Amino acid sequence: MRLLLTGSPGVMQRFILLLFTISLLLDRDLPVRSEFELDRICGYGTARCRKKCQNQEYKIGRCPNTYACCLKKWDESFLNLTKH
Repeated sequence: MRLLLTGSPGVMQRFILLLFTISLLLDRDLPVRSEFELDRICGYGTARCRKKCQNQEYKIGRCPNTYACCLKKWDESFLNLTKH
C-alpha cells in the first residue's frame, strides 16, 4: 500500500479508478430473486409469475417475489357455448 501512495501519479490514478469501479459494482442492486421464481404458478394454479405480462395475458395481482401474476386471456371459441 505504501508503494501505491509513493508511486508515480499514473499508478495512483489507476488505483483510484480501480477503487471507483469496485464501489460502483458493489452499489448496484443485484437481483435477489432467482430465475426459478420467474415462471412460478400463482392465482390459485391458473396463472404465472412474470416480470411483465405478455400481450395475451391480464395482470391479476402480484406474486410473493413482487413480479406480476399473469393470467391468459380466454378465447371464446374454446368455451363452446352453443346449445344442443
